[in-house]
Amino acid sequence: MILRASALALVVISLAACGHDASLQRETSAGGLVTFSILTESDVFSSPGRHDAQRIMQDKCPSGIHIVKEGEVPKVSKSADRAWGPQIGADRIWGIQFTCK
Repeated sequence: MILRASALALVVISLAACGHDASLQRETSAGGLVTFSILTESDVFSSPGRHDAQRIMQDKCPSGIHIVKEGEVPKVSKSADRAWGPQIGADRIWGIQFTCK
């Protein structure tokens, strides 16, 4: 019984740690910028973060969205990245700038 409870607690903690971190970074009356973490370029279209980003955009623009541009968003200046890179971590940030239709 205790083993089962411990296993369940471990699963819950693991799922909570894998939260999808898409967020609306900049909001305007006609759209905004939504971002999410990626590890590699291959993560961009298949990541759960992108699915969350799409949900955020659809909630903001129920009549549809138009993607203005998307790409990697620098986390910090390049000189700071070189100096602090190991402390900052390997996650990269992908951004989607959009407007409502």
